[in-house]
Amino acid sequence: MGFAVTHFDPWTLRYLYREVFARQHYYFSSQSDAPVILDCGANIGMASLYFKWLYPKSQVQAFEPDPATFKLLQRNFAQNHLDVVTHNCALWDEDTELDFYVDSTDPGSLLMSTDASRSKSLPIKVPGRKLSDFIDGPIDFLKLDVEGAEHQVLGDLAKARKLKSIRQMVVEYHHRIGQQKSRLGAFLRELEEAGFEYQIHASRYPFSSQNVFQDILIAACQ
Repeated sequence: MGFAVTHFDPWTLRYLYREVFARQHYYFSSQSDAPVILDCGANIGMASLYFKWLYPKSQVQAFEPDPATFKLLQRNFAQNHLDVVTHNCALWDEDTELDFYVDSTDPGSLLMSTDASRSKSLPIKVPGRKLSDFIDGPIDFLKLDVEGAEHQVLGDLAKARKLKSIRQMVVEYHHRIGQQKSRLGAFLRELEEAGFEYQIHASRYPFSSQNVFQDILIAACQ
């Protein structure tokens, strides 16, 4: 796609390319040629690269909590001469310090999370910030892939009355992460109360599987 990408390992790079560029999970249509985009859970920046490919004039902010991955993200933007604003923090429902679980033997892992069940490694400390503090006008697109913190982020946006500022979003929802009880209904209800319509994509085999984690994609728009 014309980008030079520095990465930790080729398997993760191939996976991200397939999900982001080939399957285009984050494709959206904008009436503006310079849409405002929030890339939450940016990892090494593949989604932000996609947004810049889709809309070269887009105004993108990328959020990534892991310091090592954040350095690679910044390098990828710099070597491709992209004006993406970066934030080295986890997103939460308050400004605080969080335990963030990172496997030191698997840098850049897509399982890094504030949820201890995603890693057997000891946590590092990262700053937690409210996404609502970064929103001061209309947001054309929100990509939210925060490995189990989506309830906290959506709750913050609702409390701060910032959900109405978001026109479209795609959320990777982590259903029953860490064997938590099902809460998808509450998440969808919050979207509905804010006036969003949505589509859902998920798969599981066998369909009758019980007590298992499941990735669900939710595409919502006002």
